[in-house]
Amino acid sequence: MSTAVKVSAFAAALVAVFVVAWAIGSAVGPPAEAPPPPAPTSEHHGHHPGGAP
Repeated sequence: MSTAVKVSAFAAALVAVFVVAWAIGSAVGPPAEAPPPPAPTSEHHGHHPGGAP
């Protein structure tokens, strides 16, 4: 098997993998949106430098 044939076979296999991945991704659709992050609260817990112990 010549080098050109090996490289061509590798390129064809690589293209086939990407085509299959693209087809599966198109069939499944885009990922669902992530839920919004929780709203910040004004409560603080923990150590406050310079504050009372």
